[in-house]
Amino acid sequence: MMCEICGSEDGRIKYTKVINGEKIEFFICEKCAEKKGFHSLISPSENFTVKGEKEKTTLKVRCPHCGWKLVDVEKNGKLGCSECYITFKSYIITVVGELHGKNRHRGKVPILDKGKLLLRRRIREVKIELDDALKKEEYQLAAELRDKIKTLSLRMDKNE
Repeated sequence: MMCEICGSEDGRIKYTKVINGEKIEFFICEKCAEKKGFHSLISPSENFTVKGEKEKTTLKVRCPHCGWKLVDVEKNGKLGCSECYITFKSYIITVVGELHGKNRHRGKVPILDKGKLLLRRRIREVKIELDDALKKEEYQLAAELRDKIKTLSLRMDKNE
């Protein structure tokens, strides 16, 4: 399909616009998309980094299983294998955050399971805090967190 703006190149980018509930779709080439100011959310920069990380994830990193690089992920719009999720984790988290505003699912939950789900999440968070406290050798805090996990687990058992 040809670009619907210039008509000279292949329209590889699908642009969808919704106005008053009416969906309008058209295809444009990469040059016209760049002129219009559209930037790919799956296009990493040369010096892609995630704040707080010690290591720098660059386009040169390869998946040890399939051999794909970040450039291949960008080009194909998908990952090469299941190991790519681990290799390119920081990149994936950043892209999901840019696409959705958050990198954690915050969708609807059935009303009956919402309380149990919230307790599970809280237990998971406290376990992470417990691991951190043990690593820092803060045993008093670790004991308190252990007790908190037991209390939350008992509350969850009562809800079943």
